[in-house]
Amino acid sequence: MTRRAGMRNKRIVFVPMRSRSLFFAVGLLSLIFCGAPSAAPIDEAPADAWPMFRGCLASTGRSAATLKLPLEERWQRRFEKRAFEATPVVADGMIYVGDIDGTFYALTLESGQTVWTFKTESGFNSAAAVSSDAAVPLVVVGDGSGVVRAFDRRSGKVRWEYETDGEISGGPTILPDPTAAQVLIGSQDASLSCLSLGEGKLLWKHSIGDQIRCSPTVADGHVFLAGCDGKLHVLDVKTGESKGAVPIDGPTGTTPAAVGDCVFFGTEGGSFFAIDFRKNSVSWKGQATAKGQAYRSSAAIADGVAIVGSRGKAIEAFSIPDGSPAWRTPTRGRVDASPVVVMAETPDTLGALGKQSSSKTSLIAIVGDTAGKIIALHAADGALAWEFDAGGGFSASPAVAAGQLVMASDDGTIWCFQQPQADPKRSSRSVLPQSFPALPSDPLRQP
Repeated sequence: MTRRAGMRNKRIVFVPMRSRSLFFAVGLLSLIFCGAPSAAPIDEAPADAWPMFRGCLASTGRSAATLKLPLEERWQRRFEKRAFEATPVVADGMIYVGDIDGTFYALTLESGQTVWTFKTESGFNSAAAVSSDAAVPLVVVGDGSGVVRAFDRRSGKVRWEYETDGEISGGPTILPDPTAAQVLIGSQDASLSCLSLGEGKLLWKHSIGDQIRCSPTVADGHVFLAGCDGKLHVLDVKTGESKGAVPIDGPTGTTPAAVGDCVFFGTEGGSFFAIDFRKNSVSWKGQATAKGQAYRSSAAIADGVAIVGSRGKAIEAFSIPDGSPAWRTPTRGRVDASPVVVMAETPDTLGALGKQSSSKTSLIAIVGDTAGKIIALHAADGALAWEFDAGGGFSASPAVAAGQLVMASDDGTIWCFQQPQADPKRSSRSVLPQSFPALPSDPLRQP
């Protein structure tokens, strides 16, 4: 495999928060007239961990953590002649991630130091999942040959293996249970397997008409699979029995995000769907602004919007109630990685000598593009909050845990970012704007 060498000259840009009162007014009217799907509780990853591909069972791509902008680089580690496509998972001060050349790593979150590795002939293209049960301290991951393994998180010892007949492209989902935790994992052999977490024993299996490339989403007793057979499948989480299948416009490998009675995801055909799983029907269908451009990014849920990356070199947001376009922000490269939504504290005004005098908190969406830029956008309107030039492109999605952002790039680099530190030598790479925030008379950025 030929890999593009990542540029080592990097640039951080921080943009202060600006007024968005006009957008909020429009958004409020939309919620009043369009109903209340966005008012439903939103599942999210705990503040101190990112235990699976989309952070939580409902695959919302949302974290309970709060980041303080501008972020600065804590550490980076380059793995020569390696590349990462899998999203890192984080728990208890450890990072777990596999590369496409067949090495699975356990690294410390503090410094990126290797604790243990496992080597196999097949690569790891998908994220792992970490058990939160202290009695079963396992990390589970599938590889390109279709083998699912459970490792002891502390030692790296293989506790069990389970074989499928196709490549594993989507990360597993671990269902916590005090008596019998389970693992759900799909395969390109078109099957979804439910395994016991402790032993890897098959409990039930469900097959569809074509490959499964997504991670299983779980909400309200249902499992959701967006399949390459052009259907959204709804299963009973306890038995694997089909509860419905809703036709879509073509294949997809993206992971559905579940909120309220709906799931949200994009397709290879460039459509973005909201499907009501109780009615087994399409609630609305949006279209990529760049016609013919596929969605390979899984959506993240913010307040009132579903945010997704596009192969049309943009990050887009759709209104949850009705699917109307909320905003679109162009990017330098394609966005195949999936955004993460997190609360961020951002300086709001600058006092004397450019020192911060106040701050605000708001939701931001963070993602990397194929051109090597990491972007943080305000979830309300898509305005830039922070960016970083990493050099190597990103297929893998971000992970947020314990106040830190972890990302793995196509050029074999793992990055860890944190909030600004008091030591000026540690924070010298963060670039604050040289002028004051925009005055009220300045034109607002239009969504």
